[in-house]
Amino acid sequence: MPPLKEKMRNLQEIPSTYAGNYVAVVDENIAAVGKTQLEVYKKAKQLYPKKMVTLIYVPTKKETITFL
Repeated sequence: MPPLKEKMRNLQEIPSTYAGNYVAVVDENIAAVGKTQLEVYKKAKQLYPKKMVTLIYVPTKKETITFL
């Protein structure tokens, strides 16, 4: 299993095409995408019932705050 630092770096690779959606990640792969946490979790658990599912919200550009 890669170190946490490496996993966090991989999260930055989630495409902006998913902006405004929740993404389910299983074993470092995108398992499901949708508008609600529950919808995405259920889809991912159907595909991977015995795996741990991580949910991530991908913010839109408007939701992203830039610090100078």
